[in-house]
Amino acid sequence: MLGGVILCIWLASIFFCGESLKLKTPSQVPFIRPSEVGTMDSAPPHIGKPIPQDERDTWNVACNSELAKHECDRIIDGSNTTFWQTEVDTESVDSLHHNIKIDLGEIKNVNAISMRPLPDADLGGAIAGHKVYLSVDDKDEKKWELVAFGTWFEDVQDKFATFEPRPAQFVRLEANSATNGTQFIRIVSIDVWATSSPTPSSHGLGKWGPTVDFPLVPVGAFIDPLGGKVITFSSYAHDSFGQGVSDHTTFTASWDPTTETISHRHVRETHHDMFCPGMAFDVDGRMIISGGESADKVSIYDPMKDDWISVQGMKIARGYQGSATCANGHIFVIGGSWGPVGIDLGDRKGETYDPAADKWSLLSEVRSEDIATTMDWEGEYRSDNHVWLMGWKNNSIFHAGPSKDMHWITLTENGAIQHAGRRGINDTMCGVAAMYDAVEGKILAAGGASSYNYKDGYGNIKGGKATADAFIITLGDVNTPVKVEPAGRGMHSARSFGHAVILPNGETLVVGGQAEPRVFTEDTGQLVPEIYSPTTKHWTQVAPNSIVRAYHSFALLLRDATVLIGGSGLTIQLDVNHFDAQIYTPQYLLTANGERAKRPLVLQTSATTVLPGGNFTITTDTEVVAASLVRYGGATHSLNNDQRCIPLTLYDTGTLLEYAVVIPEDGGVAIPGPWMLFVMDEHGVPSVASSLQIAVTVARD
Repeated sequence: MLGGVILCIWLASIFFCGESLKLKTPSQVPFIRPSEVGTMDSAPPHIGKPIPQDERDTWNVACNSELAKHECDRIIDGSNTTFWQTEVDTESVDSLHHNIKIDLGEIKNVNAISMRPLPDADLGGAIAGHKVYLSVDDKDEKKWELVAFGTWFEDVQDKFATFEPRPAQFVRLEANSATNGTQFIRIVSIDVWATSSPTPSSHGLGKWGPTVDFPLVPVGAFIDPLGGKVITFSSYAHDSFGQGVSDHTTFTASWDPTTETISHRHVRETHHDMFCPGMAFDVDGRMIISGGESADKVSIYDPMKDDWISVQGMKIARGYQGSATCANGHIFVIGGSWGPVGIDLGDRKGETYDPAADKWSLLSEVRSEDIATTMDWEGEYRSDNHVWLMGWKNNSIFHAGPSKDMHWITLTENGAIQHAGRRGINDTMCGVAAMYDAVEGKILAAGGASSYNYKDGYGNIKGGKATADAFIITLGDVNTPVKVEPAGRGMHSARSFGHAVILPNGETLVVGGQAEPRVFTEDTGQLVPEIYSPTTKHWTQVAPNSIVRAYHSFALLLRDATVLIGGSGLTIQLDVNHFDAQIYTPQYLLTANGERAKRPLVLQTSATTVLPGGNFTITTDTEVVAASLVRYGGATHSLNNDQRCIPLTLYDTGTLLEYAVVIPEDGGVAIPGPWMLFVMDEHGVPSVASSLQIAVTVARD
């Protein structure tokens, strides 16, 4: 009986309260589903708790728009049957200008807000595009700090904006778009989360923030080399995947760092669920995404057209494979025994793709069993997953792991594979590998575990924990043994499911992961990143973060030399789904007191496309002492095979602030495709990157 009364009150508040919804909402108002109020499909903050209701009674709330009987203080009254509704925004048809400010009454260590929409929010009114600001003084606009921004998915679940704890008394939420494109906002409540203490001091170790909120769980990501947008994707759904699901489509979302806007798209035309694929940029800067959930499909993102196209499928259906760009511009793939329900296990031989001819060619002598791991308790299903591959000289591929045995792969005719040495005593599945100095053939390999999962689905220990071991692999001539040596004393933290990101100065950031790897869990998450310096051969722990990034996460170097780390989850286990990413600002972009450092500018380059062995000039606005090329790559499942760094020597041209540089002459070192060009001043501060294309010199055959 009581439930019926509550339902009647709820329906009455929706349909009969003045002008609230009668004129302002879409014409199709569905049956209200009160049982769904308060459901969520995203991970709550790892730390902190919602500030309790008895403390909220002392808060003050102000907004720039409200309707009678739906005033903005309704968002803190603790009721699921009341809501705040704004008037219709008539200033612009393209964006909203609604905001709400909460005075907490005292300074708290705030680390998140959550927004509860109405049960019919998918029809309109819930906040989609948003920005979150914190301040200790609402009278001084300069003291407001942007801590999160983005676009929430248009459904009825609770939404979170999670960030590193900041002392704040005032919280401001700005809404710049609403679900279903409505020009008004109506939401049930806003919770503010706080911790007992602020983020530990990390002076001189870089800093985190803001958080970018996506309308999907970003499992994979890459950067559009033309416009600089970060393009992310999940699976056929924004919040989950499903082996055997027949919906061969992919949710994508793009973030433009210059405008801080996020758009999303459901890619249907390629009939390709791109979840768990191989990723590699071709010579023209197009992202080639192969296999995955739709294991026989291949799709290309064309940045010139901002469009996806379907191309010829692979000879062998595969998911979880390794992929890399070759010196001749072809794309090499191998392995990948994960796939849809019913996919046959067996030898996932290597094959190459010629983007110009849209043709795949099988390499019958390059067998996945030769590069497979041997220690995983899940056996063949896992043995050829996430293969570490690097293009190298003479149009070869170097296989660096995760198996303990490494190999050279040559790509002529039927191909050939030859043992190159042993990296360590154990396989290191879901570890990381990155070529931080392509001129010297230096690869950092770190972390991983002997098995994909430490425990089975019942919690029984089956495999090994992650390792902190790290190695430097030095490549020489093809088909000769490689040199392996320790990378310092190893990482401070053992981690699997982590990520390696090469920085413009040749150092490598390793971030995220778990000490005890187990898919779709967050326990033992590693929250202290570390940087390896090849100069000092030392690992340095940097600023900690509070959002776990484990299985199904990504990390990328951005063009402004910051790092974006995001995702994790994508499962029906809702408490591990992360619809966001965080920006990490390395210390090289900060002054001693934590302010932004003045950075050099690349004013122009004499060329935007060069051949291996070619040269060009760089003109800057101030004196610089170093330069580097960092290749654009695609990141998913701890892999980003094509990222690498080429340190460049600067030559004086005799013209003030003009420098000449020479590209390495071998296309296996300077692999074709898009690169980021950075210059650095005497303090090591990098510029914003300019894009450079390295063309193909060897025949495409």
